Amino acid sequence: MTDALHPADPHSLHSQTRLRIFAEHLPQQMWTANANGQLEFMNARTAEFLGEDVAGRRGPNDWRRAVHPDDQEGALARWEQAVAQATPFEAELRLLRHDGTYRWVLVQAEPARDAQGHVLRWYGTNTDIHPLRTLTRQLVRREQEFRFLVESLPHLVWAATANGRLTFVNQHWVDYTGLPLDQAQDGWAQLLLPEDRPAAVQDMATHWASGRPFELLTRLRAARTGEYRWFVHRGQPLYDARGQFVRWYGTSTDVNDAVRTQELLEEQNQRLTRANQDFDNFVYAASHDLKQPINNMAGIFEELVRTAHFRDPEAGQLTAYFDRALTQIYGTIDDLTAVVQLQRPQPAPAEAVELAPLVQGIVHSVQNQVTRLRADIALDVARCPTVLYVRAHLQSLLFNLLSNALKYAAPGRPPRITVRAVPDAETDRPVLTVQDNGLGIDLDRFGPQLFQQFARFHAHVDGTGMGLYLVNRIVESHGGRLEVASVVDAGTTFTLYL
Repeated sequence: MTDALHPADPHSLHSQTRLRIFAEHLPQQMWTANANGQLEFMNARTAEFLGEDVAGRRGPNDWRRAVHPDDQEGALARWEQAVAQATPFEAELRLLRHDGTYRWVLVQAEPARDAQGHVLRWYGTNTDIHPLRTLTRQLVRREQEFRFLVESLPHLVWAATANGRLTFVNQHWVDYTGLPLDQAQDGWAQLLLPEDRPAAVQDMATHWASGRPFELLTRLRAARTGEYRWFVHRGQPLYDARGQFVRWYGTSTDVNDAVRTQELLEEQNQRLTRANQDFDNFVYAASHDLKQPINNMAGIFEELVRTAHFRDPEAGQLTAYFDRALTQIYGTIDDLTAVVQLQRPQPAPAEAVELAPLVQGIVHSVQNQVTRLRADIALDVARCPTVLYVRAHLQSLLFNLLSNALKYAAPGRPPRITVRAVPDAETDRPVLTVQDNGLGIDLDRFGPQLFQQFARFHAHVDGTGMGLYLVNRIVESHGGRLEVASVVDAGTTFTLYL
């Protein structure tokens, strides 16, 4: 390698100096080679890039040691071919930089000829394209990852221009519709169910024009079976940094099973609604039709007890049994009526109900039991004196729980019943508790049946088995929940999160 740009140049020394200064100040790696392709000169930027180990050597072919081993065979063969054929040379290859790392560079060279067309020398440049090459590899890898993702999704994935002309479809689209991109670009409407087509095409045109995200439900034909299945199409517009619309990206998802399931659920719901209405009508009719003859029986029985004289010494016990049976029938009819009322929309609005007067009224209605059992009923509602609730429902809750506490009192000890209301520490909603010291419930045994209709846990006590069912239904109908804690022969605590 020489220090001159072209030792045999006939130009003046002044011209050579100017050319050398120009080469040294170029913001580019520059070099020259003789007609045989042997390196003659490299400017400072080239020498700085290669380092002393390469640039400091004087051999005309020592620069080849800087080429990456994997690139030497192909790149050097192309260079020798270009020299032999006197044709321009261009190649992307890796060169060893002074710091020991290989960098991608674009090597370009042009032959300089004399008047007869003979090659005098070669002028070349090296352009560091490592960042561009790295970015290109990253883009290629990301595109591969994107395509893998798109093809892995269980959806038909597509892209389209602003007016809805498809520019990309994934393989799932092709497999389902049977239409590759060139056939699907303007012919996607042919996939729609004919009776849906006019409205769907109009809806899609509206969405294309809006430039806003959209969702549309249509039926698409499957190429393999000819079946039309429900798909939900979702489109998302892409805008550039200036707010200009670029294109649509979207998916079409098979929701046929979900739509069919929803249709079946709606049909079943309609049947259940009709069945509930029939049941409501039956219960109301039955309760009305039953009450009248029972009222007649009760009147006759009352008159019979008042006026008749019985010789049988067990007559008093028998009449007491009959009286309890009538009471149970009345209770069952009332409970069934209450259940039906719960299942119907409630016209009564919630109101601010003062707990103290409400509880006192309920206690007054069962005063005979309270007196007979010598029950002690305590009221603690100072922290939550008023509850926003449907009055009739709140009264039913407290009546059932208080009457149960009296009914299932433990023999040998007076009932101790506490009604307490406090605001919930987290939600501030009312929490109502009714605690007693009665027989208790074996929750391990009866827990799963606790809120079932007609469930009874103490056979020796009369009852319909509807009380707790009604309490739980009322609480749940208002979005609350009911919790029960109980110890056999120690008592039960009902906690109502209203």
